Amino acid sequence: KEISGLSGGLFNMFGNISGIVTPIAIGYIVGTTGSFNGALIYVGVHALIAVLSYLVLVGDIKRIELKPVAGQ
Repeated sequence: KEISGLSGGLFNMFGNISGIVTPIAIGYIVGTTGSFNGALIYVGVHALIAVLSYLVLVGDIKRIELKPVAGQ
């Protein structure tokens, strides 16, 4: 609860970085091998890593209960 902004920012940062790196890596893989097979494996492996990371890092999702502000 205390670091929800930080964790959201980190997920966003790594998502943006992967949006830059992935097309470059796929272009290199396809250019080197002449086939999209390696690129599809690259994307699949990273998707599995992302799902496992999400399951381990995020955990249970619960609603945050807001406390009333004093004096209102």
